[in-house]
Amino acid sequence: MRFVSPLLKHVVYPTIGRTGWIQRSLPASGCAVVNYHGVLPDGYSTCDAFLDGNLVSRETLRRQIRLLKNRYNVVSPDEFHNWIAGHGELPTRAVLITCDDGLLNTLTDMLPILASEDVRCIFFVLGLSCRPENASLWYEDLYFCLANERNGIGDSKRVSTDLRARWWQAVQEMSGLDFAEREDRIRKFGTRREQNENCASVRRWSLLNADQLKLLHSSGMEIGSHTLSHPVLSACSEDLARREIEESKPDLENLLNKPVWAFAYPFGNPGTMGDREVRLAREAGFACAFVNTGGGNVDRSQPFRLSRTHVTADMNLAEFEAHVSGLHNRLQRAVLG
Repeated sequence: MRFVSPLLKHVVYPTIGRTGWIQRSLPASGCAVVNYHGVLPDGYSTCDAFLDGNLVSRETLRRQIRLLKNRYNVVSPDEFHNWIAGHGELPTRAVLITCDDGLLNTLTDMLPILASEDVRCIFFVLGLSCRPENASLWYEDLYFCLANERNGIGDSKRVSTDLRARWWQAVQEMSGLDFAEREDRIRKFGTRREQNENCASVRRWSLLNADQLKLLHSSGMEIGSHTLSHPVLSACSEDLARREIEESKPDLENLLNKPVWAFAYPFGNPGTMGDREVRLAREAGFACAFVNTGGGNVDRSQPFRLSRTHVTADMNLAEFEAHVSGLHNRLQRAVLG
């Protein structure tokens, strides 16, 4: 599939996309789910393509949303909540929009586009965003600590690959610690990012604080939980995983004065969560939970393993639609058996 993908991306999908065939490949009933991780702020210069690859430009976001509005039916979080609970039906070829992590740019750069296009989104945020100060994603801080320690390791493709492997190993190991101990370990690494950050960099790397989260919610957006601090749950003890999942819910509900019914697993792939995490999300009282893999319609019979299309910065518009419709995954399964 690695060799077939460029042909699909640049030739096949754009060609069949113009015929409307990709749109028709999504079954009329059910719901597909799209997942973002934020928007690259205007004026921000990418410093690491690996970390920034999950964020899209403002213009890309607008084009993708307009495609969804023109060819599908974008549904609200309330409509999806009712449907997943077995109440009512959705319009044909329904699509739900979600966004993970709760970076500051979701409020400053993403929200204006959603508002102008009159669509609503579920933002899955961390319990850290219930604090008065802006925190950051610990595993991104860790990446920069390791990169600085290796003196510009990202300049070489081979060495960059080594950095990422070492970083991911450290992420899994440190996920077994509670957040305070993780933060203490990272501080001991020394240098993180430059402290004299411009406004665009702050919007890129900071998480929402409590006041900013309330503002995002008051704008009409739905808020879901993404744990307290975004560890690899499968690397946590059961007690720590339970606390990460359970305690995020009342923290957010107390801040927003509203029930929080949706959950998204951090990282959200089979290597980072499994049956235990599904059980813990159900026991915590959520109505449903989302993974970060898949495409096409979710399986309503598995409300705690709802698939999503993970949007990346390098997707062109036709490729994006192929993922949303589930066509890309079906072709992948056919090729790989």
